[in-house]
Formats: sequence, structure tokens, C-alpha cells
Amino acid sequence: MWTRSVSCWLCLFTLAAVWVFFVSEAHPAMALSCCKNITSTKVRVKQCYEQKSRMHCKHHAFVIKNSNGTWCISPTTKWLQDMIKNGKIRCPPDISPP
Repeated sequence: MWTRSVSCWLCLFTLAAVWVFFVSEAHPAMALSCCKNITSTKVRVKQCYEQKSRMHCKHHAFVIKNSNGTWCISPTTKWLQDMIKNGKIRCPPDISPP
């Protein structure tokens, strides 16, 4: 009985370690970033990720990267909504824990 309990805990620990490794490798530049200054300024889009609100980061925003830097754009911004709706850009979610 004791060995079965140890085996279960070892399995759970291994799964947790694999999950942490997987999350850290997904989007290394964007994972777990947190926008604090949200704008609606129109910028050229090279990369786009959706940041959902989560613990320690209450802001929902789209993180836009291009050769001039990184911007946090409000999800209610019309120009961005139109680009996503028309399929001109894709903004997958960053890897944010719930």
C-alpha cells in the first residue's frame, strides 16, 4: 500500500514537471508577460498574442510586436478587431495559467 501511494505521488510530480517545462518552451518571449499600459494606437503588426487576465495580471490586451517595439493594445480597439475579423492577422493566446 505504501509503495502504491509513493508511485502515485511520483507520477503526479513528474506530470507537473513536464507541464512546467512545456509551458516555458511554448512562447518564450511572450509567455507570462503582463501589460500594464494599454493603448489603442494603431501600429504595424509583425507578431500578435492575446494576453488574457489572470492572477497577478488583471489586464486583457493584445500584445503587438514589430521592429519598433512592443505595444499592449486594448481588445476593444476597432482597427485591431477589424484586422482579426478579416483574417489579416492571427493573435493566439499566450500561455497564461487561469
